[in-house]
Amino acid sequence: MELTEVQLLLFTVSGNRYGIDIDQIAALRNADSTESPLYFAQLMGVHNVTKSACSKQLIIKHTGNRPVLITEPEEVATVSTGSIRPVPAILKKTAGEKGVWGLLPQSQQRVIILVDLYKNLLFMQLTDSIANAKPDRVLQERSNNEK
Repeated sequence: MELTEVQLLLFTVSGNRYGIDIDQIAALRNADSTESPLYFAQLMGVHNVTKSACSKQLIIKHTGNRPVLITEPEEVATVSTGSIRPVPAILKKTAGEKGVWGLLPQSQQRVIILVDLYKNLLFMQLTDSIANAKPDRVLQERSNNEK
C-alpha cells in the first residue's frame, strides 16, 4: 500500500518552518528544566536561537526518553505526499546528515523543511537508539533507499 498522506507536526525555529512526521513522536509535553534535553535547533545546525524560546519537548519513539526541545508547535497538518518535493541534489549530503528528506512548498517562496530525526546523525549519536526497534514504515523507507 502506497502512502498518499502524511501528518506533520509543524513549528518554526529561527524563521524556518519545520515538519516532523507525527508517527515518530511518542509524546509532546511542556519543557521540564530537570531533564537534559537536546535542542532541535542544534540538531539542525541553527545557532542563533534563544533556548528560552523552546517551550515544548518531543519524545521520539524508539530512541530512549531524551527529549528534544522545540518552539510552540503551530499545528498538525495532513499533507499529500505528492506535494512534497525532494531536496535539491546540491544539498543532499548536508541535508541528509541532518535528516532533511523533503521540502513542502508554501506561498511566497517559502518552504517547510521536512525532518526525519531517525536520519539526523547527531540525534542518533546522542540518544539511546534501539537500532532494531524502528517503526515498520521507517524500516521500509530505509530499505527502499538502499536499493
